[in-house]
Amino acid sequence: MRRLHGFRIVVVVATMTFGLVGCSLTRTRDKNTVKTAEELAASLLTYEDLEGEWKLNPGPDGASLPASGVITDAVRGMLPRVEVCEKTNQAARDALDKLQWQAFRQLDKTVDNPIKPPADRAGHMEFVQQLAVSGEPDELESMFDDIAPGFLDCLGEVPAGEEGPATISEVDIDPVGDQRVAVLAQIEEAGGGGMWNVYSTLVRSHSVLMSVTMVDIALGGLDAELGVSDLDAVLSAALSKF
Repeated sequence: MRRLHGFRIVVVVATMTFGLVGCSLTRTRDKNTVKTAEELAASLLTYEDLEGEWKLNPGPDGASLPASGVITDAVRGMLPRVEVCEKTNQAARDALDKLQWQAFRQLDKTVDNPIKPPADRAGHMEFVQQLAVSGEPDELESMFDDIAPGFLDCLGEVPAGEEGPATISEVDIDPVGDQRVAVLAQIEEAGGGGMWNVYSTLVRSHSVLMSVTMVDIALGGLDAELGVSDLDAVLSAALSKF
């Protein structure tokens, strides 16, 4: 487990993300009406939606996540979550304390030079995580307004902690959905020799609030392979399914 300035990156299903809420539900395909957890999960990204070769990550051995993508109480504790930094405003803290996701999926990309934990120190590990929740659009708009500033409160240089120093910056993404925010955390491996590039996003579209986290871990002095254009493609594909 790695911690960056209050953000916890879980390295079994590795990421940096936020936990959000489930709300009262109705069954309908209307974009402005609340969706069930099952409907959300059925609209999550699949390996066919992304360019390149991807596969489903079933989660930690012995405690597999449901292939359906529906989040149950039994697996909720395995999901990525965030611990706010000292600068995070109180409204974002309160909102995050109350909220939880309804649907989750992780897709891992097949790369030419994969990292083979724990001893391999050269190569790439690339993956995308998607979480979704549904609610009344006005409630989700307020929810976004509370949480989004928390993505931006800790921008800038971050001193070394468990890992090396890092930089968190805001990312200019395509104008997808009704509301959106994105940041990039570039985290040096302790002792040098590698970089974690972690893109974290929060997007609201009608009655769906979604987080997509895209990660490219590059060790052995290699450059990152995934960038903002890849993130834009992932977000566009994800939102097209809701």
